[in-house]
Amino acid sequence: MATGLVVHLEINPAKLSEFLEIVRAHGEFSAKNEPGCLGFQVMVPKDEQNKVILVEVYQDDAALESHWNSHHMARYRDRVEDMIADRKRYLCTV
Repeated sequence: MATGLVVHLEINPAKLSEFLEIVRAHGEFSAKNEPGCLGFQVMVPKDEQNKVILVEVYQDDAALESHWNSHHMARYRDRVEDMIADRKRYLCTV
């Protein structure tokens, strides 16, 4: 079974454009360069512009763990931490 991660984020409105640029590049990099990353979608609800939903799918728990421990994930976290006002994560079975 695959492992999914759904992340609901509330972004500081003044930082939304910058955040979206960073997270989209991060998602594209992850999908192209991590063998266990099966998909990484960045979604912005039409009715709540400062919210962002990430839908990530990994081959298994080990692939997600590898993603979490990667150098590019650490860099992403450092770059966006002050942009995020609230975060909820949902670990899922796909």
